[in-house]
Amino acid sequence: MRQRYFLEQKPLPDAVEIILDGQEAQHLIKVMRAKPAEIVELFDGSGVEWQARIVDIRRNEATLEILSSARVSREATVKLTLGIALPKGDRQKWVIGKLVELGVHQVVPLVTENGVAQPVEKAIGRLRRQVVEASKQCGRNCLMEIAEPCMFSAFLMHQFTHSWIAHPLSGEKPVNVPFAGVDGLRVDLGTAGVIIGPEGGFSTMEMSAAVAAGWTPVELGARILRIETAALAVAAQLLLGQ
Repeated sequence: MRQRYFLEQKPLPDAVEIILDGQEAQHLIKVMRAKPAEIVELFDGSGVEWQARIVDIRRNEATLEILSSARVSREATVKLTLGIALPKGDRQKWVIGKLVELGVHQVVPLVTENGVAQPVEKAIGRLRRQVVEASKQCGRNCLMEIAEPCMFSAFLMHQFTHSWIAHPLSGEKPVNVPFAGVDGLRVDLGTAGVIIGPEGGFSTMEMSAAVAAGWTPVELGARILRIETAALAVAAQLLLGQ
């Protein structure tokens, strides 16, 4: 795969050249030290990718000749939405990058009773940039969506073909509620929603509300997983190989 760069704006249908500027131009010029005549790949997150030849490089921008375009999908057949009580600090960016690689369709930051990191606008902006960087690396042409933060109770109202809530064995749970095992996380088509975290699990009230709303509780094993580990395990179980 050629070096990939993200376009903030889609080229016009009849465009023969495009100017690459901003952060992407800086990466091409100063990090990759690209030269005229090199062929690169461009994408804008809509599902289309372009092959382009570098024509001219200046201090802060580069001119590229568009050679061809094609709609190329590397998306999973299942559209998986993860509602996540995000972890703290750099762990947020790390898990978002890995979820992009695995093919997750959407991540919704959740506000929960036991959550440790409140999803603020500045942090969400950084996560959306991480989606671009991870998409450049893994070859996705459609950007995984980072939705606006959502209250746990509101997220329960989202409708999916299949919906699960992950909860550790050690956490509080409603009585007489059966839990599915990780083998139950299987679906080939349609939409799936999974709620993850926070570490220590959800409150009894939250679990009761989820069950009442039709979400199936699932436990991921005897060991307590960190938020990002649980999210990756669920995404891999549902999407790996698609």
